[in-house]
Amino acid sequence: MEFRVRYYRFYFLPPLYLVLAAFLFTLKQRRYQWVAAVCVLFALGINFFPAFQLHYLAAIVCLFVLISVAGLERIGPVAARTIVILCCAHFLFWYGLHAADNSALSRFLLRYDTWDGINHRNPERRIAVRDKLAKIPGQLLVIVRYAPQHVFQEEWVFNAADIDSARIVWARDLGAEEDRQLLAYYPNRKALLLEPDAETPELSEYTPETPAPQTEVTAPKDSKAPKKPLLRFEDVK
Repeated sequence: MEFRVRYYRFYFLPPLYLVLAAFLFTLKQRRYQWVAAVCVLFALGINFFPAFQLHYLAAIVCLFVLISVAGLERIGPVAARTIVILCCAHFLFWYGLHAADNSALSRFLLRYDTWDGINHRNPERRIAVRDKLAKIPGQLLVIVRYAPQHVFQEEWVFNAADIDSARIVWARDLGAEEDRQLLAYYPNRKALLLEPDAETPELSEYTPETPAPQTEVTAPKDSKAPKKPLLRFEDVK
């Protein structure tokens, strides 16, 4: 549920948090009770669905605007003008960071932005990986290895409908054993490793891990284990 809060932040800039508190005082009126009830109904309907998407809230964006306007009206004209100015400053601040997307300060601060903002998820990262793959000839198998802190909504594995015929096949890194089976299934493809959670997505040649040698377990010399099977086929009546 903590991930969903940032989706709501997309519709309510931080200066509007005071407005949301002021809106609670309007609930004495029946018309605003209906507004709150509809928002709660939508929250119950969509927040427990695992693959939550921002556009699921699209139907009640008009209510978010109404809540903001009603809250601004409640706090009075002077405070309302101040909050509107703060909202404009907040927008310009983040817009400026996105405009300077490649600067060190921008990369550091954008992690605190809402998930669905301008230049969402930095498409330049995906474009850079696409351009690198375009320069590599032949059929490719790209194994994507996510970092432990990877946000599951930021998916990189997307395949064509006819996977086997596609020039690039994408797959998640599922461990050495599973990866070896995948490499055996695509022996004629060049295997690459993509680590998208690095500061700059890293694309390198995939090197499978060498399986650990299996040691044969032998029974101790003083073991009293029987030397013949306890049950033979001919003993079964």
